[in-house]
Amino acid sequence: MTMETQNNFKLGLALSGGGFRSALFHVGVLSRLAELDLLRKIDVISSVSGGSIIAAYYYLKVKSLLEKRSAADQTAPTRETYIRMMKEIETDFLSVVQKNMLMRIFLDPGKNARMMGPDYSNTERFAELLTTYFFRPVLQQQGEMLKKDQIVLKDISIKPGVDHDYSETKIPFLIINATSLNTGHLWQFTSTSMGEQRTEIKTGQDSTSFLKKIQINDERLTIEQRKILYNITLGQAVAASSCVPGIFEPLEIRNLYKSARNPLTVRLVDGGLVDNQGLASLFAEGCTHIICSDASDILKQEHHPSTQFLNVALRANDILMARVRSKSLNELFQFEPTRYALFDMGDHETRNLIFPDDSEKIVSSLTRIRTNLDSFSDIEADTLMYYGYQLCRNVLQDKGFELISDPIPSTRNWRFFEIRDLFLTNEARRKDLIFHLEVGSRQMFKVFLLKKAKPYLILLPFPVLMILLTLYLVIRLSPMVFWILVICCVLVLIYTQNIRILELMDNIEVFKKIKQRILKILISLKLPEPFSYIIALLSWIQLKVFDRLFLRYGRVRDNETKSAFRLGRK
Repeated sequence: MTMETQNNFKLGLALSGGGFRSALFHVGVLSRLAELDLLRKIDVISSVSGGSIIAAYYYLKVKSLLEKRSAADQTAPTRETYIRMMKEIETDFLSVVQKNMLMRIFLDPGKNARMMGPDYSNTERFAELLTTYFFRPVLQQQGEMLKKDQIVLKDISIKPGVDHDYSETKIPFLIINATSLNTGHLWQFTSTSMGEQRTEIKTGQDSTSFLKKIQINDERLTIEQRKILYNITLGQAVAASSCVPGIFEPLEIRNLYKSARNPLTVRLVDGGLVDNQGLASLFAEGCTHIICSDASDILKQEHHPSTQFLNVALRANDILMARVRSKSLNELFQFEPTRYALFDMGDHETRNLIFPDDSEKIVSSLTRIRTNLDSFSDIEADTLMYYGYQLCRNVLQDKGFELISDPIPSTRNWRFFEIRDLFLTNEARRKDLIFHLEVGSRQMFKVFLLKKAKPYLILLPFPVLMILLTLYLVIRLSPMVFWILVICCVLVLIYTQNIRILELMDNIEVFKKIKQRILKILISLKLPEPFSYIIALLSWIQLKVFDRLFLRYGRVRDNETKSAFRLGRK
């Protein structure tokens, strides 16, 4: 390594999108980077979507580590310090993931009722949950960081004590990436600024103007702008970065900009629409060395593509996202080979080294695991962490990345190694692992696909009761009254669950009048509140019954495997 690379480098870490699947994969990558003593050298962390969740979580852990060292302890954090921190993260982060953020969004009846209105979205609710379950516990010893139970974005800068020497440890700078629906450009959240970032050099005139980046401490800001910027939270930034269109509503920032003297409403969605790898921000920061952990969706070959309208649209979106990914990676490949490292879930060169048996099936199953924000079982999570760790290990071992001072550090006993010891070395259990991972690709009803009888036995009384209730109503009521009730229930369901679809119909006068009449009826009957309780009840049943069953069936550390693990270590 030259003196130039030792003293004049700027190392960037990109954590891609991909829901909790990507976040868990990144945990494995970070664990290996800790062993290689590269975590202490990171200058900039750029994250997207699911990568933003683990990036913010990791950043707060580093903040707590660097700011809270006692005055008596003058020793700088070492490689071992970061390894211990990652051992905490691999356990604590998974325990929060398994609380199922997707279902918890609908667990509060009062919040459900608010989400039916125009001033409170499921994205805002998700931001609150991120703060409550992920971010606040990390900083619970730093009461000054919390403002009305929130973590304000402008206050997250890491400020180590002046008595500590951190010359060998970099203070990372966090960039959370989203996409502006207003212009289609990349939007950045940082502790010092927010706004749009140019991602490429263009010739000629751009078809859309940029919403310029605003420095939070700019003295020229109006009182209203300061109030807006000072109240944006870390949870909101991460929620905006993870805001998948069609599932979450855009995060709104009102009155921060003006257009033709009129206030402008900025609407932000998933950063993956512009750059799902998080590389663009690292290029803009002038990083000389880049590490990219990419757990995003891989475009897969379709032998018989569907001709159905929705499937064709989804396939077209996948193709477009693959093109965006290729463009970002092609720019990364312009770096010298020793100055970048890419960990790609679709890597074909390393899979046989990581999974000597059934590598194609295991890796294919991992790349197809859902990218949403529900609970991940031990099997799913540990396999993703193990894959990220081993992929990082194999790639960097052969890559010759020039910032590694110790090419082959000793391997630590990470908890997720139990996947290798308990499943990968046994053919029968390896088949169980593959089956569980294949079920993990399903978005819903996963517990019913695990070939277990208990979920069906629990569910059986519900259809029986529904059939009996229907028969009772048919007998007691006339057919006309019965069908009127059914239609009314369907209309209520349509209004409360598909309000965004109905908003698109506002331009059609007939549908607009029907919607307004339904709204008046619901308000007069006060139906949104009862319906909110129904949604909360269903979410509670999913969390307390079926979600727990799914986690139990995917457990790695039950009594049997714990005993086997202990015996194997003796």
